[in-house]
Amino acid sequence: MLTEAIILMLAGSIVGILSGLLGIGGGLIIVPVLTFVLVHFHQLAFDQSILMAIGTSLASIVFTGGMSSFYHTKRNNMNWSTAVPYIPGVLLGSTIMAFVMPHLNITLIKHVFIAYTFLAAYEIFKAPIIKSVVQLPSVFLANIYGFTIASISTVIGIGGGTMFVPYFIYHKINPRLAVGLSSSLGIFIGLGASFGFIKNGLHASHLPQFSIGYIYLPGLILMTSSSLIFVRLATKWIHQISVLSLKKIFACLLFLIGLSMIFAG
Repeated sequence: MLTEAIILMLAGSIVGILSGLLGIGGGLIIVPVLTFVLVHFHQLAFDQSILMAIGTSLASIVFTGGMSSFYHTKRNNMNWSTAVPYIPGVLLGSTIMAFVMPHLNITLIKHVFIAYTFLAAYEIFKAPIIKSVVQLPSVFLANIYGFTIASISTVIGIGGGTMFVPYFIYHKINPRLAVGLSSSLGIFIGLGASFGFIKNGLHASHLPQFSIGYIYLPGLILMTSSSLIFVRLATKWIHQISVLSLKKIFACLLFLIGLSMIFAG
């Protein structure tokens, strides 16, 4: 139990830094780490482990995204009027996909996760191409985009930051503001998805002790508590350091995570 707690708290610390600096909820870290913990410490089947890891990751994003959004708002890195048009689509997409998830082929989910880690690594590593004049979409299109990103994010177990941040930067939003917007929208992905994962898993059998549906409470508490400490620090660091090197390190880490998941299960 001590080894499990240390692993989860270290993972949470990394997640907090990524959330504060890059607006990334950390699901690409949480999902493989928690899958490993559930398989090796609780002897849970891989299929159930990855489903619980995704549910727990999305629940944690409610807290890390909320904390990150709060501090970005205090530091004028947030504009709620820009975020609001995306919220209905984000909530709908994440809620619907959370109910669909338990009925999907787990091998397919695993392959989607692996493919996305490689794609995210590439997109984060390369410099974004920004056109000279790009306008934000209408409310209707914003909801379509929010629905799509939330649906994909729920399948993978992430807060959508690796898609929302490049998207807002492409639309001429200041990078720091893009991070704040991504954090705020991650809250609503987490809320919608958590409801679905809890409801779907209430009657599932052979789940670990202290679980609520497909959410593993010890993992949620340990990772979230450590991540919240580092979220606050990272939102201060964003004004003091360049995130270019961190982005490249994170891209390399995602590539290694994708490779490790190929051989998992």
